[in-house]
Parts: sequence; C-alpha cells; structure tokens
Amino acid sequence: MKKKYIDPRIQFLLLVFIGIIILVSDVNRLILLNLLALSYLLYNGHMKGAIKTSVMLMVVVVFHFYILKSDYQVLKFVGFFTFLILRFSPVIMFASVLQEVPSGKMISSLQNLGIPKNILITLAVTLRFFPIIKVENESIQMSAKLRGLSLSQPKNWLHPLNSFEYTFVPLMMRTLKITDELAASAMTKGIDYPEARTSIYDSRIKFSDIAVGCTIVTCGIAIFFTKV
Repeated sequence: MKKKYIDPRIQFLLLVFIGIIILVSDVNRLILLNLLALSYLLYNGHMKGAIKTSVMLMVVVVFHFYILKSDYQVLKFVGFFTFLILRFSPVIMFASVLQEVPSGKMISSLQNLGIPKNILITLAVTLRFFPIIKVENESIQMSAKLRGLSLSQPKNWLHPLNSFEYTFVPLMMRTLKITDELAASAMTKGIDYPEARTSIYDSRIKFSDIAVGCTIVTCGIAIFFTKV
C-alpha cells in the first residue's frame, strides 16, 4: 500500500487530540480508540505495522477481559499493564506516523503554528531518537545471538539477568553516543539560530489533510460520547 503523507501540523494536532481524549476514556472506549488508530495507520500506508499491532491488541484485549473475570490477585496485577497498553497504544500509533516526517519538514511546518522553538526541537529530537534506538537494539540483539547470549535462545532463559545486562549496557553506551551525535548535528544545522528558519519544504495544508483531520476528530468525539 502506498504511503500517504499528511501535513505535519495536522498530524501533530491529531496526536495532541488523541492524547487528551484517552485520558478520560474507559476500557471500552479505549478499544474503539485503538481501532480508530489502526484505521489511521492503514490510511497512511502502514499495512505491516497495522497487522502486527492489531494482532497484539487482540491478544491484550482477550487477556484483559479474562483477567477481569478472574479471582487471582496476581492476574489482577498483570491486568494493570494490559490496561496501560490499551491506553498508550493509540498515542504510539499516531506518533509512529509523525516520526517518519523528516525533522526539517516537521520543524518548518510546526513553527507556523507558533509553537515555541524549544518545544519544536524537543519534539523533533524525541521522535527521531526512538527509531534510531530501535535499529541499534536490533543490531545489539543480532550480535548477542551470534555470541549465544540472546534471550531468544532457550539456553539463556535460566539466566535472564545476564542476558539483560549484555543487551542493556551496550544499548546505554550507544544511547550516550547517539545523543552527542544528535547535538553535534543540530548545531551544524544552525538549530540555535534565533530567527525563523527557512526551509526547502513546501508547507501547505491540502483539503485531503483537513478532511482526514476532521474525520478523526469527529470519530474521536463520537467514541467519547457513545455509551458503551
């Protein structure tokens, strides 16, 4: 499926909207909001991500309602984490679409909304940071697997703390290096220049962007006021 790129301003406002509405939603509404977020992924061409997320959410939902009917206190504790997954999944899905926008285009578009520069820089760096960490973690896991230290290998299940250490320590060291690289890259691009930045990107909101934004907001409000 071909990916569609919505204007970053619309994406950012939708991310803020979905973040607010999930704070006042119960479990049933959270399930509907997750379905709305999955539809948003599909519209933006994230077919593979939508399929993986939908499978994960199906397992979480079934497990969550099973926990609610169970009398075991240990499962009740686990149910807290399933509830958190349902609550934060819509935000993560909306943010995953925004993080694919080039940082230059994102800053160029969002500065037109009058957002303070410090917030723009923090948002851009944060959204670009997590995909990099994901790639680095995959590389570390591959190296650990070649050395027989990965948790994916059954022989290491008896020593989970050691496997965690072999993964966590290299990831932390790499994270520190990445932060230095991001800071140097930002300074090279003149991120500390006090005036408004120019950009090669054409920041225009199309009618289709407005239509998608209005549809998402309308569906979100309808879910909030629906008795479920």
